[in-house]
Amino acid sequence: MTSSFGADVQRVAESLSAQGKDANQIAKIVCDQDPVGHNYGIGIVVDGQGRAWPTSESLLKHARKEIENSLHGEYMSTASMAPELKEAVLGWQRIPEEHWDRFSLLIPSDAGTGAVKTAVEMALQLYPGLQGIGVEELSWPAYKAIAGMSRIACREFPIGDVMDTPDILRVYQAGPMNTTGRVQPLEIMTRRALAANGRPVLLDRAYSGFEYARLLDSHGYDRIMGMSYNDQIRPFIENDVPFWVSVSPTKSFGTFALRPCGLLLVHDPGSSRGGEIAALANTVTRARGSSFEHPVTRAFVSSLVHDRESLEQEHAAILGRVAAAEEAWMERSAGTPLAEQFTERYAGLFRNPRIEDEARAAIYGAHLYPVFTPGRCRLNITGLPEDEDLAREHVAVFASYCRG
Repeated sequence: MTSSFGADVQRVAESLSAQGKDANQIAKIVCDQDPVGHNYGIGIVVDGQGRAWPTSESLLKHARKEIENSLHGEYMSTASMAPELKEAVLGWQRIPEEHWDRFSLLIPSDAGTGAVKTAVEMALQLYPGLQGIGVEELSWPAYKAIAGMSRIACREFPIGDVMDTPDILRVYQAGPMNTTGRVQPLEIMTRRALAANGRPVLLDRAYSGFEYARLLDSHGYDRIMGMSYNDQIRPFIENDVPFWVSVSPTKSFGTFALRPCGLLLVHDPGSSRGGEIAALANTVTRARGSSFEHPVTRAFVSSLVHDRESLEQEHAAILGRVAAAEEAWMERSAGTPLAEQFTERYAGLFRNPRIEDEARAAIYGAHLYPVFTPGRCRLNITGLPEDEDLAREHVAVFASYCRG
């Protein structure tokens, strides 16, 4: 009966795919149709009961105030707080103060996606020889969409590769890889920085500090954020690479429902193009509509400037949830092919192990709903329930059909 149910769900999923639905949409639709379904495809942090992590109280407090201010009906902007905001962002990222004068900051309106899109737009203007972007296989699907809308190529490279093609903007995940959780060590990031040789790089940082969530209790928040900076950003500063860092607040602060602005740091190693970058930043911001700030964006700026300590505490709580989930998966998958996904080589919300053809119906049949793509099963590890017996059953299903 379970097998038949799973096969029925698979047929529905295939029909949705034929209608043009993407893999993420399909995972939600079929899960919502199952009253006892467990959502492992959701792209947000969830608690042990399958509920979305609560929205940041710090941001909500500032958002309420901004909504009240908006009743005046005036044009409002956070431009006057720009210097303090830049310091707050660089401080949160644990970038040493001696490097701060090398950076500019933009706050694109559409969260982390907007930060990536804005970086690509700026790079194409500053480096007219660029013909495309380079990304790693299994990377965030939106990269291809962004390249397509910019009318440039999107070239894929093996995971962990050092991209050496001169006419591409190299896009590297600066932390756990979105979709797979793979973390590149300091050695690889240093090789990438050395190979840039003065050419531009985009560091996509959707999961600041998540690669060291497992060390939160033993090392503390400040130290693991410093370790993350050291491994993922420092090599590019020390090798004078011109780069962008697109930072998403969504996963770090639990702001899924409010969707504040993204954060985009621009690193100019020689400070030789500061005026050009400032002018271009203004042009791109105006063209993308980001200078007309949503009240939630103003609230986020205010909370970062005035209430950063509270935001960091909320970030630490989310890292704690991820760490607990990682530990539970590690214990229950020990001795199985899935165990490799919970070593120090992987971190963050997602894993994307390989599967065989029969896996989809069997996993659906157990009322589990990850995101299926050809040959892969992407699952959000925080979907694991706190109920120990149920968690053990779920891990056993995934371990039976997934490979590292």
